[in-house]
Amino acid sequence: MRVLIHKRTLKAVIVMMIVLCAVLAVHGTFIDVAYAAESELPFDTTDVMSDLNSSTVNGKKFNVLAYPYNELSDIQVINFVEFCYSYKANMRNNYALYVYVYNPKGRNIVGDAKQNKIQMATAYDANGDPCKYNKYSLKFCSVSTGDYKNLFYKFRVVDAKVDGKLFHERVNSLERRYDISGIELLTYGQKNGTEYGVGGTYKFTGFAAGYGPDDKAQSTLSCTVEELETLELDVNHTNFRTNVSSKGKDHYNEVNTVYFSVPERIYQTYGNLQKIRAEWWEYKTKMAAITSNKDFYNTLLQYTGKDVGEYDKNTPVYLYSGYEGRASSGLGAPTIHNYEWTYNVDLSTKKTALGTVSEMSNCNHISTIMPYAFYSPKVDLDTVFKFLYSEPIAGEVAASVVAEWIYSYSNSLGHGFIDCNGRQLYKDLFENFVDDGRTMGYNDKTVDLSDTFSLDSYNSNHSWWDKLWDYGFSWPKTDGDYKDVSPIYEVAASDLIGDTSTIAANLLVNEDDVDDLQKFYAAETLQNNRIVLFRFANTDYYSAPAFRSGYSGHIDNTDTYVAQQTVFFDFDIIELTFNKEGVYHVIPVVSSPIDIINGFTPPATRFEWWKIIIAILLLVLLIILLAPILPYIIKAVIWVISLPFKAIKGIANAVRNKHKNDGEKQPKEEASYDEKEEAKNEVQEDG
Repeated sequence: MRVLIHKRTLKAVIVMMIVLCAVLAVHGTFIDVAYAAESELPFDTTDVMSDLNSSTVNGKKFNVLAYPYNELSDIQVINFVEFCYSYKANMRNNYALYVYVYNPKGRNIVGDAKQNKIQMATAYDANGDPCKYNKYSLKFCSVSTGDYKNLFYKFRVVDAKVDGKLFHERVNSLERRYDISGIELLTYGQKNGTEYGVGGTYKFTGFAAGYGPDDKAQSTLSCTVEELETLELDVNHTNFRTNVSSKGKDHYNEVNTVYFSVPERIYQTYGNLQKIRAEWWEYKTKMAAITSNKDFYNTLLQYTGKDVGEYDKNTPVYLYSGYEGRASSGLGAPTIHNYEWTYNVDLSTKKTALGTVSEMSNCNHISTIMPYAFYSPKVDLDTVFKFLYSEPIAGEVAASVVAEWIYSYSNSLGHGFIDCNGRQLYKDLFENFVDDGRTMGYNDKTVDLSDTFSLDSYNSNHSWWDKLWDYGFSWPKTDGDYKDVSPIYEVAASDLIGDTSTIAANLLVNEDDVDDLQKFYAAETLQNNRIVLFRFANTDYYSAPAFRSGYSGHIDNTDTYVAQQTVFFDFDIIELTFNKEGVYHVIPVVSSPIDIINGFTPPATRFEWWKIIIAILLLVLLIILLAPILPYIIKAVIWVISLPFKAIKGIANAVRNKHKNDGEKQPKEEASYDEKEEAKNEVQEDG
């Protein structure tokens, strides 16, 4: 039902009556609301309670008692208002869209947070169905106070060009259609906004008084509301890191994946999942230092977040990775030091007393600040043959620990924050670049089922000589190519059978997440849902042994490593596209944004095969030295080995002889009476 309502109280001087329509969707009822306002007064400034108290529901005055605090209910959009639309450009200054939110839990929403968004359709197909959705920022207008503190919020939708068009350029002037799938709001204490489903199509016809073709006509504005299908997703994250990648030493492929479930009825109705569209803010962390030496960690913490420049002799800590010392050819030529990365290392050119250059340094990446420092003790390898592998450097750093460091980090350097949905995350934590072919900052990408990607291993473009040059006589696993990987993959029951490492390698998920994935699959399939993996990004992960101040051993046996990863903030799936025999259908998604930050893992363990070679050589040498007496040694060994068998044989023979002797000595038993009579009869018969 729709009821038209007018405000009762008018001011003495009214330039014109502005009529607007608001729709309230509670328990299946819809409300038309009309407001009067003085010309050119911004509707942003009206109080949320004043607006609501001026409305009626089904002919009855709005009653706040119908909207109590309730811990069992959650945020709802109860009002969507089109204010003063006109097809005339000179009459469009006051045109705006407003959202009224009922907050039964009384959550303390951050009103002015830039993460507050509303998701609306911005394009339609030939059948008039929405085929594209975008997010719009929300401007905070008002919140209820007193006995109704935080119970109601009012926001204005901030218009912005999408595909070059604003709202008034996109709508049909005779029927303005607004499809709303969800609203995202940030609560104090949260890192990400929470999305709440709306699922409504609002169609406005007619015009407010003075805004139509006849500026003297009364209001003809009306509104209808239809249900909009949305899909609520519970999005979970996992990641996978391969063996050493084609980028070379200390580089690893990393696949970032989210998984979720989709009801079977969606597939039956609209066909197979064809496309996934998502958004996120992408950045690469600066190098992080992870050490198993507590003293060094405590010292490094004192300088974390301080800019020491390229080199400061008064700073007692330094770090570097990827070192290669090369002596130039020629008598008296300088030694050239090559580094992959340095922090507070003296890279200046050195000269002899005669003024000739003795040392020169080159570095690919220089850090003037050390923004991350973690302590993680070593963890021994879980194998009886661990003596054949390199010594552990330091342990892993959990994803939650890395995330908390990023959230809580601060300094006074004044370098500002990254562009990340209005969030205050310090630039000092991130590089000013990302991997080749990727986009730093905001990303809005659609991935198709037909798309593929490959993960190339070190062996794919490096020779055996390259490996020997990079790793010497001790190297990690460098094989394991993944070709033509599908970014959209539907999990089958057979994919989750086997040991954890096999499942992880086949599905490209983290071993630590396999158990959660199996439980998720079991629970969701019972609800007749399908489970989808969305491998939305494959990036480079760097992890290398690091030489540090205060350490005197070889870098390959160090107790510190440095690592760098790509992170994704406010990752959110916007829409899913299904394909049924060539007919595409887009469904908007309701899912809360998440931050995707992985943990740091140490460089891959290296198999030290030179130990086996040395063992073989020592064995050969020992055989040569013992050759003259080797036959005697072999005989002695055989004799010693045979002793237990001879002893067993002797015992067996002794037991056998004893039984034989006991049988011979035992006296015969006297024949029974029957036996004697039988024998006697036989003699008589023979006679």
